[in-house]
Amino acid sequence: MKTTLLTLAMLMAGSSLSAAPCAQSGPDSPGALHADWMMEGWERREGDPNFVFEEKMARYYDLQDTRGVFYDNFAPGQTQLFGDAAVYGANWEDLQNAARSVLHGLTEANEALVGDGVASTTLGFVGQIDRLDGEVIAFDGRSQLGWACTEDGWKIQHELNYAWTVDPEEISDTLGQRGTGQ
Repeated sequence: MKTTLLTLAMLMAGSSLSAAPCAQSGPDSPGALHADWMMEGWERREGDPNFVFEEKMARYYDLQDTRGVFYDNFAPGQTQLFGDAAVYGANWEDLQNAARSVLHGLTEANEALVGDGVASTTLGFVGQIDRLDGEVIAFDGRSQLGWACTEDGWKIQHELNYAWTVDPEEISDTLGQRGTGQ
């Protein structure tokens, strides 16, 4: 019995040491990162430099170990499901760079389940893409992210985003908002 308790205590101590760089609350916690991922990471304002995924999104994705599951029904191209964060992210570069702006707003407060080594977060969002060719695409959506605690903090390993088009007037008051409880 003593050996079992000692082994359990050592495993728990080891797991808490490995999770040390990952915040459980505050600006570097999964819930706050999810909101920033949407409101800063995927934003594009007129005059911004070209969107390069590896430069703009390194805070959120592990670009050393890019394996994971990344699904977005709004993903441009023929594929909506990706097994590599770098390939998934590069897939969005043409859409971002063909836009005058890509703006978002959060519609619901973040919900988060945070453990020592993994976390899951959800949020509701809206967005509007103002393309350089004049087309405006407005959408409403939901996002769920699965996070892993790495040496560099929380990084997205699993992603499920689903959006549908709406009339731009339906979301105009929400663009730029961080949602309730933000």
